Amino acid sequence: MKKLVVASVLGASLFGANAGISEAASSCPFASLNNNQTQQAQAAPAPQQQQQAAPAPQQEQAKAPAEAAPKAEAGAELTAQEKQMLNLVNQEREKQGLPALKADPELTKVARVKAKDMIDNNYFDHNSPTYGSPFDMMKKFGVEYNTAGENLAGNSSVDGAHTSLMNSQGHRENILKSEYTSVGIGVVDGGQYGKMFVQMFKG
Repeated sequence: MKKLVVASVLGASLFGANAGISEAASSCPFASLNNNQTQQAQAAPAPQQQQQAAPAPQQEQAKAPAEAAPKAEAGAELTAQEKQMLNLVNQEREKQGLPALKADPELTKVARVKAKDMIDNNYFDHNSPTYGSPFDMMKKFGVEYNTAGENLAGNSSVDGAHTSLMNSQGHRENILKSEYTSVGIGVVDGGQYGKMFVQMFKG
């Protein structure tokens, strides 16, 4: 009898909330940067639910001149799954009396590149071996912001990824952060969870 394993993986927690990935019980260090101070945390095994959430560099206030932007493939017209996730995010914000996030075409391209980079290079982390931190990446692609953040999830469906993000305090806080005005959502098929989801926020 085969055991069916359904996994959901999360990343990007503003305040360093931790959950774990059961079965594999692997730990992955992430850095949380806030006010120029660095904290380190590791994911710990969690019973029952297979999920990983860990702090990551979430917020940055400075604007920096863009370097030569790498090439982002494909247009920024949202796919059906990306539209579905944007609608779910904005429904949550509406419940809290917050304005809807606008889909940012450039941020959408960057989110897709990040999702594909994680699949192609077999990692799950806010720090890309190719592009660096989410903020490095935004700058490299010429995205300007006052404040920015990133949520990551690996799941087989949009609904599953959204539910997992909303059930994690740090990710939920990113989705409901009043300072954010725009979002780029990248959903790319592939990887061990079926699909990789990247939400990049800016305000």
